[in-house]
Amino acid sequence: MNFCLHGSARTVQEAVDRAKKAESLGYEAIFFADSQMGNVDPFQGMAMCAMQTKKIRFGTAVTNIVYRDATIVANSFATLNEISNGRAIVGMGTGDGPVYSLGRHATKLVDFEKGLRSIRDLLHDRGVDVPKSKERAGGNVQLKVGQRPVPIYISAEGPKTLRVAGRTCDGIILGTGFDRAVTEWARKKVAEGAKDDGRNLSDIDIMPAGMIVVDDNGDLARRRVRTRMANRAHHNFRFTMETVPEGEVAGVQKFMDHFDISKPIEERVDPDLVTPYLLERFTIAGAPAECIAKVKQLEADGVKRILLTPPNAIYEQVMEKWGKEVIQKY
Repeated sequence: MNFCLHGSARTVQEAVDRAKKAESLGYEAIFFADSQMGNVDPFQGMAMCAMQTKKIRFGTAVTNIVYRDATIVANSFATLNEISNGRAIVGMGTGDGPVYSLGRHATKLVDFEKGLRSIRDLLHDRGVDVPKSKERAGGNVQLKVGQRPVPIYISAEGPKTLRVAGRTCDGIILGTGFDRAVTEWARKKVAEGAKDDGRNLSDIDIMPAGMIVVDDNGDLARRRVRTRMANRAHHNFRFTMETVPEGEVAGVQKFMDHFDISKPIEERVDPDLVTPYLLERFTIAGAPAECIAKVKQLEADGVKRILLTPPNAIYEQVMEKWGKEVIQKY
C-alpha cells in the first residue's frame, strides 16, 4: 500500500516542513489544495518543496480550469516535473469551494473533459489544434518546455465524472470513501468510460480518499475525526445518493439537511449527526492496530494507494503518528 497525504498550507514554510516530514515518515506523495484566498499558491509551494526533498511526489488536490487555463495547467505541471525530476502529479477537479466562494461556477462536465484531453495531449507531446485566424496560421501547437509526460488524476465521485476519468485519466482521487461496495461500484463506472476510449480498467489507478485520525485511544480518534469528515461526506452526496444503502438513507439525508456550508469547515454540522455508516465509510480512525487492519482490507480489495487528510487542528500530530504507527509497522 502507498500512503499519500492531502492538506493545505498557509505559508510556504509550512508546505516545505510538511513535505520534508512526510518524506521522512514514508509517505509516497503529498497533495496540496488550490484555494487562492486561503492557501499559498500550490505550484510555487510545491516547487520549493521539490528543491528540499528527494523522493516524495507532489500534486494538487485539486486545481481547476475555471481559474487556470488548460494550457497553463499543462505548462505548470511540466515545469514542476522538471524541477522535481519527475515527481509531479496533475490533480484536477471541476471546481468546488474556491470557485463557489467567489461567485463562480464549476466547469461543465463536457468542457472539463475537453480541458483534460488538452492537458493530456500537451503533456504527451501530441499538442493541441488551434483554429486559423488573421493573427495565426492555425494547426497543431506543442508544449515545448518542462519534463513530460506527467500523470493526470481527477477528483471523481458521481457516475458521469467516473466515466470521464475512465476515458481520459491515469488515475482517480475517489471521493466516495473507503467502502468496498462503493469502490466496486466506482470501478464499474470507470470501466465503462475506459471501454468508450479503447482503454482497460487496469490502466487507471483508483485512489480512495478520506479522513484519518490515529490515537492510542481509538474512541478518542473516532470522536476527533467526526467534524472534519463531515465536509467530505457532504461533498460526495451533493452529487449522488445512489451509493447509500437503503437502511442508511434517512440518517444521511438528516445529516445533509443540517449541514451549513457557510460555516468554518470543522463547524458545519453537529457531530452527533455523523452516523456510524458515514464514519466507517469516509474515515480510517482508531487505534494503530485498527487502522492497520482497515488498510489491509483495502489492499485485499485491490487498492494500491490511498489519499489521507488529517484534521487541520491536529494535522502534524496525526501525520507523524500515522507514519510511525501505521506506515512503519505496516
